[in-house]
Amino acid sequence: MGRGPIRIGLIGAESVPITISFRAGGSYDTLLGGFRTDADGNLTPGAGSYGVEGGFNISGQKMFRRSVLGVSYNAGYNYFGSVTGFSGTNQALNLAYGRRLTRRLELNWNNTASVTNRILGNPLNQPGTGIDIVTVPVNELFDTRIYFLQSQMTAGYNLNSRWQIQFGGSGGVIRRQARALADANTYGGSASVMYRWSRNTTIGGGYNYTAFNFGRSFGESGIHALSLNFARRIGRAWQVSASVSGQTVRTIGVRRVALDPVIAALLGSGSGVEAFDSRVRIGGYGLSLARSFRRSNFEVRADRSIVPGNGLLLTSVINTQSASATYNVTRKWNVFTGINRSTMGEVAGSTFGAFKTWGTQIGVGRNLTDEITVNGTVEYRSFILSDSPLDRTGTRYLIGISYTPRSLPFGK
Repeated sequence: MGRGPIRIGLIGAESVPITISFRAGGSYDTLLGGFRTDADGNLTPGAGSYGVEGGFNISGQKMFRRSVLGVSYNAGYNYFGSVTGFSGTNQALNLAYGRRLTRRLELNWNNTASVTNRILGNPLNQPGTGIDIVTVPVNELFDTRIYFLQSQMTAGYNLNSRWQIQFGGSGGVIRRQARALADANTYGGSASVMYRWSRNTTIGGGYNYTAFNFGRSFGESGIHALSLNFARRIGRAWQVSASVSGQTVRTIGVRRVALDPVIAALLGSGSGVEAFDSRVRIGGYGLSLARSFRRSNFEVRADRSIVPGNGLLLTSVINTQSASATYNVTRKWNVFTGINRSTMGEVAGSTFGAFKTWGTQIGVGRNLTDEITVNGTVEYRSFILSDSPLDRTGTRYLIGISYTPRSLPFGK
């Protein structure tokens, strides 16, 4: 019913004990440093650099009699020899807790947080993380340190064996170290009703309100949304969910406009800035198809939603498509891969055009022993900002070794 089971900390369809692992490795990044001017006067991204990294990860699920705890915490330190400005820590936390308080009342609490200065290698920007929060800042254009936190609480009450009502609230912050980029504050609330049509099918509808306001840039937005939802389990392995929504977005801000030729001649500038207050209606949708086995997990997702932008673009419509898969080939070998694409544009129009990104990642791991694994990963990302020279592409290569001590009683 409702939001469904907690996905954070799962491997395939299984709940696994919470474990801790340590890692070390070397990397090469082709996209580091700020933009510079070449001999022809064109802006070009910074050069690549070799680096080393080390860190640890805590992940898994702990099942209790009436509750479940899912956690994934990734912390590491990167050092780059030739671009020291990008040396530093990168951390990401996904934490979920669900508890059935009574026979009818259940509570779910989800938290996502990160501290990172990376586009490539951002721990939250990996396939299969189990994150459903659309405000996670993973569509950034610039490598700048970002501090992100969002917390979401949902309470569900079962009226009977088929009907459930839900109420929820959320709040979050995004802080960017670069002074030229906007910060964001987010908060909202929701109410919904779910009906279990059959043992494997649930339908429902709801209302959601979300607000964004920005620091270092004048502007705020309020979004009212009505949605219809559908979820169905097909057999023991397949899960499909879909939703459609209608959203009314009110945005207050400033934008650059072309001036009348006479005024432009008097002022010596062909453009100016005006304040605006706009209201638009936007349709949204979400689609997810997942298949889970004991040894593998596969998911395809597509959605259209409203996000607080990336610091350069503010309140925006984003269309995203992604696919990810993990597979334990044998007891010793496993592979994972993911691909994603997104197109983002400001709701009220802006000086910049659409921001487009696409990327792919593939990795392989080999278990040397029950506790030691070697792995390699290649990640590629492309960033295109229409009508701007700020297009970027980058690749990251990583090879490392991890140690997961089985003897520790952590999380058993």
